[in-house]
Amino acid sequence: MAVNTAGLCEGIMLELLAPAGSTEAVIAAVQNGADTVYMAERLTAPGSHEHIFDRDAMTQSIRYCRVRGCRAVVAIPALCTDEDMDRALELALFAAQEGANALLVRDLGFISVLRRALPGMALWGDVRLGVTCAEGAATAAALGLSRVFLAPELTMEQIASITKASPIETGVYVHGPVCVAHSGQCYIGALAHEHKSDNCMQCTAPCRGRFSLGGRMDEHPLAMADVYLMEHLEALETMGVACAAIEGRGRGPEYVAYTTRLYAHAIREKVLPTEEEKHNLLYAFSAASLSDGYYTGEAGPGMFVPAPAADRIPARFYSELRKGYMSGELRRVPVKFYAVLKPDQPAVFAVEDGQGHRAAVQGYEPLDLGRQGVSVARVREILYRTGGTPFNCVEVNCSIEPNLDYPDEAVEAARRELLAQLADKIRAPRPIPRGQMPPRPERRETEGPPKLIIQVTRPEQLTAELAATGPDLLYVPAEILAAGNGALAHFLDRGTQIVAALPRVISEAESPVLRELLAALRGRGVTQALINNLGLLPAVRQAGMELRGDLGLNAANSWALKFLSRGGFKSVTVSGELTARQIGALVKSTDTEMVIYGRLPVMVTEHCIIRNSAGRCSCSTPTSMSDAFGSVYPVEKEFGCRNTVYDARKTFLADHPETYTGVGLWGLRLLFTTESPRECVQVTRRYKGESDYLPTNASRGAYQKGAL
Repeated sequence: MAVNTAGLCEGIMLELLAPAGSTEAVIAAVQNGADTVYMAERLTAPGSHEHIFDRDAMTQSIRYCRVRGCRAVVAIPALCTDEDMDRALELALFAAQEGANALLVRDLGFISVLRRALPGMALWGDVRLGVTCAEGAATAAALGLSRVFLAPELTMEQIASITKASPIETGVYVHGPVCVAHSGQCYIGALAHEHKSDNCMQCTAPCRGRFSLGGRMDEHPLAMADVYLMEHLEALETMGVACAAIEGRGRGPEYVAYTTRLYAHAIREKVLPTEEEKHNLLYAFSAASLSDGYYTGEAGPGMFVPAPAADRIPARFYSELRKGYMSGELRRVPVKFYAVLKPDQPAVFAVEDGQGHRAAVQGYEPLDLGRQGVSVARVREILYRTGGTPFNCVEVNCSIEPNLDYPDEAVEAARRELLAQLADKIRAPRPIPRGQMPPRPERRETEGPPKLIIQVTRPEQLTAELAATGPDLLYVPAEILAAGNGALAHFLDRGTQIVAALPRVISEAESPVLRELLAALRGRGVTQALINNLGLLPAVRQAGMELRGDLGLNAANSWALKFLSRGGFKSVTVSGELTARQIGALVKSTDTEMVIYGRLPVMVTEHCIIRNSAGRCSCSTPTSMSDAFGSVYPVEKEFGCRNTVYDARKTFLADHPETYTGVGLWGLRLLFTTESPRECVQVTRRYKGESDYLPTNASRGAYQKGAL
């Protein structure tokens, strides 16, 4: 099978995407067979991330890739605040100008801006968009994306089903570290640990620390094995998956070189690593063990295995890797040469790469010897010598009349000049059309005082006493509404709008169940739904229900609010990772909510982490986990036997009302999780100014210091 020479080579369905955190890592990826390399530049303050490119390094890397037939992708997968938006757009315009082939993005507001500012640029959806079903892929296409990377929690059947139905290309991460939390739904670093958010690429991996589950201190119960899908590449290719991606932009160039080489070999030659190669991969480059548990549908305790015991890898192993990619040149760009030698005319040599790039040079007039001169075979032999360059000669076409003399040195000089000219032409970026810069969103003034919104998570929290506090809206899990609860009548009698809070994550297999649930709720008069994932849009719209956006949409800037407003959302909840000042400065072009009380979710995980630890499921029993510092995190059952882990501390702002009053908010939400029915009433009355109740273990969340 031929080497991919332009990112998408004929005969290769599965494109290999490699990470790079430095120019040396770019070289390592390209020289070991990557079809595409992705890199990023810092949006936030200096020092926030080690493995980030500056502009000069990015320009150099993009040009290096282009000359060698490798595509270059610039990743901007962070959430953008209003302060970040100009810098993010400037970076996108710079990447387009330098010839990047695509942008890897996930912020909804930023995507909407890019569609107008760079209509000709390919946009790829980052894995943090959380696409777990075909509806999610269809929504990604509606956003204007041409490729989306699927959530890593999917089985092979789910990947196949989504890819078959998807109107755009799909990508799958096949190797590297994976988080216990669903992609885009992890806030433990932002809320509980140093305000370092995964949503702005500053994750310090607190989930890999020590935690106590079920009354005993496990070593690292949330530290997952690295994903390893080497043995499933052919299946992914057969499914129609477009791209196999390696995770690890923060890893060293040796890691990039070795993993890229093994995966490139497996994709192209259909040869799996030897036992020695797999041993080296595990012990030299893996922070944990290797697993394909999600893909094979065997997710469980086996994916939470400890890191392998130390096994000394000789230092020469790393030095040989580096020597290989720094001193060699993988000839991956196919070219054709042409040579014309005629008497009394300057010699003509030309080259082309099949991608529209051509170069030609003239030599001096060949001498007519009147006897046998230079042969076609000799000229071809010399032109085929492209070693030490990125070019691989696949064909030489010669038109040489007999008895002409032309020295080998002149042919060699022509070859060198042709390839130098060709490299310069390939290196020059092709301009990408620019569109019009979108105008800044316009503020929508709210009328009257903010709405009081109460969200419950347990049926016993629905009481007549809570209804008597007079909430304007009540968010209730859809499953509780479907089961029925007599206390709802007390809220309806007071004119409270009942909204169905939908699951944070829905798999492909669960989509029909959700549609049936929505149809039943609609039949009972529930007309609005609260969603955390854009993949739920089609089902909610099909049910004829109105949309409200929850924290999981990660709305962190004014453009995201405007985008969601245009998408039909009646209201949007702003990210809990913003400061109160940032929330106040947002241009609220739609009804905007803020969670001003409660335990915010710090992660949603596909696993039942209590069962993984204790060996049995206790979803009906309140459970928790504790970290090494004594903080206790409630763990609640999520739809589909998943778990949601909530913050150890309750966000409480009633003693600082200036953080949420007078800043243009339409709704203020109180989120009740572990609270007793009595405590729900006490908290609500405190926020209404009717008591001086103060909860224990309270904090201001990220609203004071922020995490983005």
